[in-house]
Amino acid sequence: MMQSILTVTTAASTYDLTSLANVKAELGIANGTNETVLKRYISGASSAVAQYCNRVFVSETLSENFIPSRRDRFVRGGVEPLQLARFPVTAITSVTEDGTTLTMDDYLADNTFGQLTRINDDGFPRNWLNAPIVVEYSAGFATIPSDVEDAVIRMVTARYLAKGRDRSLKQESIPGVIERQWWIATGIEAGNMTPDIADILDNYRLPVAA
Repeated sequence: MMQSILTVTTAASTYDLTSLANVKAELGIANGTNETVLKRYISGASSAVAQYCNRVFVSETLSENFIPSRRDRFVRGGVEPLQLARFPVTAITSVTEDGTTLTMDDYLADNTFGQLTRINDDGFPRNWLNAPIVVEYSAGFATIPSDVEDAVIRMVTARYLAKGRDRSLKQESIPGVIERQWWIATGIEAGNMTPDIADILDNYRLPVAA
């Protein structure tokens, strides 16, 4: 399998996965109250979601340079697609194989999973050359999936509503005078993502090779 170097040629203007307006609507805030805090919470939650899912959700323009891993002229071991680092793919600008620019008749693109399959003149799959391959493309979600945005909004609103409170305090009583109990997260609830949010995001989480 080839290794690749990914370069962002046009970065996204923002990596936030929801808008300030949507968060304020969820919280029922009609004025400019705490907008600076909410923006910070949105950016923090969006970053946490991207880290958890091991992916960049927003659309960016990219250049990916695939580096040959062996000296053989052809990749052996079966016909395998070229796996792009980012997907879904929204546009492929160019594909260059060993210095030759390919046309759309030279490969099949699975934009959903970011895979390019090399084909011959008869339209049948063939091996990619074990030579430098450069793919210029755009990838990411043009519109953030509604369930991903919902997960971010849940994280932001939960943090906002808990602002100024001890989140580990689960009980406080007066007789005696005052008895307090703190909640300590354990098991799957001890992570950064609560189970309901993790359940949403697991559908978008990409495996990471060791």
